[in-house]
Amino acid sequence: MNDSWGRFRSDLRSLKEAAGMSYREIGDAAKERDACLPRSTVSDLLGKADKRAGKECTGLLAHLVAVLLANTAQDHPSAAPWRDRAAWQRRWEALDDRDRADATPPKATGTEGLFGWDGALAKPGRGGDTEVAWLGDRRTSRMAAVISELAALGMYRQACDVAWELQRCVEGTRGTQDPGSLPVRHVVAFWTGAAGDPYTARELTARLLADCREALGEEHPFSRLAVLRLAAWTAAAGDPAEGRRLYRELTRDGSDDRIALLARLGGARAALRVGEADEAGDQLSRLLPDLVAEYGEHHPVVMGARITETNSYWRDTRCAACSRVRLEDLVADATDRLGGAHPLTLRARALHARLVFADGDRRLALELAEEAYRESVRVRGADHPDSLYAGNILGLTLAAADVLAATEMLRSLHERAGKALGPEHHRTLAIGHNLAVVTHHSDPRTARLLYEEVRDARIRVLGAEHPHTLLTRLALAYAVLGLDGPDAARPLIEEVHRARVRVFGSGHPDVERTQKLLRIAAQPPPALPAGGSSER
Repeated sequence: MNDSWGRFRSDLRSLKEAAGMSYREIGDAAKERDACLPRSTVSDLLGKADKRAGKECTGLLAHLVAVLLANTAQDHPSAAPWRDRAAWQRRWEALDDRDRADATPPKATGTEGLFGWDGALAKPGRGGDTEVAWLGDRRTSRMAAVISELAALGMYRQACDVAWELQRCVEGTRGTQDPGSLPVRHVVAFWTGAAGDPYTARELTARLLADCREALGEEHPFSRLAVLRLAAWTAAAGDPAEGRRLYRELTRDGSDDRIALLARLGGARAALRVGEADEAGDQLSRLLPDLVAEYGEHHPVVMGARITETNSYWRDTRCAACSRVRLEDLVADATDRLGGAHPLTLRARALHARLVFADGDRRLALELAEEAYRESVRVRGADHPDSLYAGNILGLTLAAADVLAATEMLRSLHERAGKALGPEHHRTLAIGHNLAVVTHHSDPRTARLLYEEVRDARIRVLGAEHPHTLLTRLALAYAVLGLDGPDAARPLIEEVHRARVRVFGSGHPDVERTQKLLRIAAQPPPALPAGGSSER
């Protein structure tokens, strides 16, 4: 018998009947689990309509099932379809996939998005050959359309593979030195970076920028696009300060096109990466109305900007509960409109797991982190920067349940990140910091050495007063407190405290934490507190 949303909802209503709970009782039970299930939401999930039950299977629907199961007898027949969470989630996903397959396919995009999913050159023609004139035959035109479709699906690795083949075809006809080959080099460089190799993308784009300026001039759209992309890959490769300078170069030229808008967005992200969360948040609050006006409310560019805004808000305020609520809506929206395996959705899911963990729900955080990491590895590959980010969050959440398993996982991630991104890339250093944190539980002396390595590298790469550097310096001071005593640790803690006051202001939560540690330093050292991640 074919499954349907009607049957799915009917099984859910049967579980509610078996639990014998009213809507109010369900809401009260959810609050005891630190969840929020409004009556309108529960009513919608239990409705009789033959449509999807909820926006996703890991959010409010999962909370409802957990509440009902907790109040239903173990052997009740109505509980059987819901005991295995993975099984009913696969059922939900299969129904959702069927809906998407049956939906009317979107209008063909042609070559829209060929130069990047952000649509930086969505209004072509200003440079003559900007869009399709350089696609000389039916085969290359179809390959360009394939890249655009793969981009819309979030299949960036596959788009990169086709882009390289497109370059071979175009250069085979035009030659490598023909200015008509510049557009396809843009395509290859962008999708190389999007597929997870910012270093090669940066090298390709740097050469491309020089050639575009020589052949077309500095003001040509392709030259300006090359500056935009060079800024992005420079920041992604571990030099956000230089990336920020390149973004500013674009925002100061007086243009008001998409390239200028995206440069403002990139500049805000670079500000966040160099540790200026408040500045990033201010820039994004001013920028978002312009992005919505240009792209529309639900374009991936706008969704990505809102995710960055939420991350900035959290880093600036440390209010995990508020940030978590913001991000849950964004994850649901991205899942609904882009799909659960889209790269943007995957990044949001990983950050969501981190915020849930920071908000104190460690069991749910571990489930979310496992799902996000598994999907990221499947879609993007194990060594993609986004997969390493998701893995780092999984290692952090896993440590709350199994320190040894977390240590092994983070050690493996650290080795992979060092090979894929380099030993001083910010992703590698973040994983190294968390590896030191979990190692501290069993081997404080080794952890101290790891902290010192990460501290020294972060000072070189980020600066002595970057928030991540200060976090590692504080963790090192805590290790010194346990190994060498308060007299040795107190000067280190005081240095971090003064630096945090300069960077954050006296009322910031991180300053309050150093004040607390200063008080602890006057007493025998307590047990190591949980957490300590730099991936915030």
